[in-house]
Amino acid sequence: MISIFQNIEVFTFFLARTTSFIFTLPVMGNQSVPVQSKVGFSMLVSLLLTSMYQHQVPGLVTDMLPFFLLIMKEAIVGLSLGFVTRFLFVGVQMAGELAGNQMGFGMSRVMDPSSAAQVSIISEFKTLVVTLFYLILNGHHMLMTGLAESYRLVPLGRVHYDTHIVRVVVSMAGGIFEAGVKIGAPIIISLLLANILLGVLARTVPQMNVFIVGLPLRIGIGFLALAATLSLFYHIFVVMWEQFEKDFWQFLKLLG
Repeated sequence: MISIFQNIEVFTFFLARTTSFIFTLPVMGNQSVPVQSKVGFSMLVSLLLTSMYQHQVPGLVTDMLPFFLLIMKEAIVGLSLGFVTRFLFVGVQMAGELAGNQMGFGMSRVMDPSSAAQVSIISEFKTLVVTLFYLILNGHHMLMTGLAESYRLVPLGRVHYDTHIVRVVVSMAGGIFEAGVKIGAPIIISLLLANILLGVLARTVPQMNVFIVGLPLRIGIGFLALAATLSLFYHIFVVMWEQFEKDFWQFLKLLG
């Protein structure tokens, strides 16, 4: 009877970290994915991880308060790992917002299934493209490997937070703005040059209504710049993903 209870208890600990991690993952954690699918996938992964790392689990917890505290601690670990994976995608979304506002799509909003928030059309397009890049680079494999390795680097109940972790998180969060500027730079610079051209035309040809001419011109130049820089977008994302992998493993090791 104790053995059965202990197996359920151990599975619950693994399920707490795995579920909180999967529910915050890019793509899999999107609100468009049915909750039943996420829960079922979390239980399957937890069963596999329990069979792999069950020997590292501490003794049976008999009191209710330590039991729930350990569950909460494991859930926080999973949320922390999933939280940092969102930084790069938020940076791409911010780049799309900057480009969309410059193109004149600031008032045109669509619902983003990943965050259940309204974003510009360009932002949603960039998010979909970067999701394809993420799958092409097998980013989901890397993150699931990170979850499995987290039980070796951060055994159950042995997580700790210090100032070094805060520095890493702040550095990764600062990368959001860096990613937004790098990814959105080609479109923003092209539209800036277009606005300068419109300003010169407005001074040289006062009869021309720059407001009527400017909007379709900015949209056209923005789409041309977006299409011309898709390959550059991929290379920038590859470099950023490589840096993210280093930061992710560093963050994971600091938790242990």
